[in-house]
Amino acid sequence: MFSRIGRLVRRLSSHLLHLRFAAFFGELKALSRRPLNALQALRHARELRKLLGGRAAGRRVVVFPPTLDWHLPLYQRPQQLARAYSEKENTLVLYLTANSAYDHVRSAEALGETLFLVNAALARELSTLLADAAETIVSLSWTVNRRYLPLLRPDRVIYEYIDELEIFDGYDRTMRRDHRFLLRHADLTVCTARTLFDKARPLARRAIYSPNAGDYAFFCASSEAPPAPEAADAAARFSCTLGYYGALAKWFDYSLLLEAAGARPDWLFLLVGMDYDGSLPESGLLSLPNVRWIPPQPYERLPSFLRVFDLAMIPFVLNEITRSTSPVKLFEYMAAEKPILCSRMSECRRYRSVALYADAKDFLRKAEILLKHRSDPAYRALLREEALENTWAARTDEILSALDSVPREEAARAPLRIKKAISE
Repeated sequence: MFSRIGRLVRRLSSHLLHLRFAAFFGELKALSRRPLNALQALRHARELRKLLGGRAAGRRVVVFPPTLDWHLPLYQRPQQLARAYSEKENTLVLYLTANSAYDHVRSAEALGETLFLVNAALARELSTLLADAAETIVSLSWTVNRRYLPLLRPDRVIYEYIDELEIFDGYDRTMRRDHRFLLRHADLTVCTARTLFDKARPLARRAIYSPNAGDYAFFCASSEAPPAPEAADAAARFSCTLGYYGALAKWFDYSLLLEAAGARPDWLFLLVGMDYDGSLPESGLLSLPNVRWIPPQPYERLPSFLRVFDLAMIPFVLNEITRSTSPVKLFEYMAAEKPILCSRMSECRRYRSVALYADAKDFLRKAEILLKHRSDPAYRALLREEALENTWAARTDEILSALDSVPREEAARAPLRIKKAISE
């Protein structure tokens, strides 16, 4: 401690000696904040204990370490799973957030009676607050979140293997090492694509295939949602609207859409979503009069955009990343009973309601067929049937059933095994 004080005094003296007054006062200001930050942390911890105290008693608790901010416009698998788990009997869900950009949570925020958004900076408080839970399960999909295991001390761990590792920011040797660790030690590895399942099965203690799904109740009401004005106004000038919502990135087939939009100037190609990597302006699509881009929208507004679609599309290029992609929007399109046209991605081949195209010419041919049959009762019934087979409620039932199938004697040893593993 004294050596740290000595270094600080020397540093401040050096600032004054060399007339670095801005640096001197900046360091003093930072020092003055430290006690305040410590007091704020204590106050936030007290707020968390007050809000969550006693809620875990006798319940199964599922904790999600931070990945996507809850309020991010891209409402994806982590948020959907968290909400679906929270609707299970006697289950409490805590969704941790790093407050990256869209969340602003001091301690915790109630998203529902049994679903809470929790500031990840307070994670070390949770092991005490959850001590009287029937069991604590950590569900993580980002390998860096392995570091939360010693803080949370879970009874069981679910590792969600949701994409090829290369797609994640910070992909490196450490990520590969942590991935192997989680495959070996997690009680259950959940793989969202067949290709991921095939890779995980030889290494994982237990692995299941569980693709993405859709919120049927939310999206089946799209036909009753008020049309989004910015989309409806654009669509009014064209004979039909081919729509897409989601991330726009290098895996989106801009070349195909350029050719298709050029061939059918009477069709509107409506794109709603985030320019994920800056590739959209460079694509040339925005220069076409029948292509309209609308920036990302809140999840709650998506049915209003789906209402305007005559056909829903997923025009992704075929590569190693999309070969392992299970698009959430696929099941949302189904629930809205919109004709669906996709590239020949492996995870889209399994569904009878989805039309697949080979190239731009085939895209246009299949689109014309789907548009003619978009009101066909038999086709709409098929879309509805497959949507109901692929809900988040069904997925979480599958996952919990697989987790609970652990032999009783192995389950009893799980806390000891995990405790030993997280100390590695």
